[in-house]
Amino acid sequence: MARSITGVLVGVIIGALLVLIVEGVSHQLFPPPAGFVPTDPGAVAALPFGAKFSVLSAWFAGALGGGVAASLIGRRWAPGAWVVAVTILLFAATNFSAFPHPLWMMIGSIPATLIGGWLAVIVTKATYGRPPVRSPKPGL
Repeated sequence: MARSITGVLVGVIIGALLVLIVEGVSHQLFPPPAGFVPTDPGAVAALPFGAKFSVLSAWFAGALGGGVAASLIGRRWAPGAWVVAVTILLFAATNFSAFPHPLWMMIGSIPATLIGGWLAVIVTKATYGRPPVRSPKPGL
């Protein structure tokens, strides 16, 4: 049980770091225009499509990478990956409340994070049910 909780915590941290890294690279590729004020309702909408799509990519990467970490640390327990994916989705929703986003980005955040979580389960071959217990050490 402790490994599952640790896996989720580490997965959320890794997922958030991946979001920051991908968005940082995005800002290098698509620098915001001079005088950009994110709280201005038209500011985000005026950004190029690539800048907005890279934000969705960041949320996907965070859910996938964090979900993989949670699953592997939690001995391939699938719910850990899903908790991370939903947490990344909640982070995205918090971002929406901080400043306006186009509707398609808000809608797109749902499949981006959930597909990331689903792929984390698939890639790690995680299972559902009770978290696996530690196998006893030989000779005990």
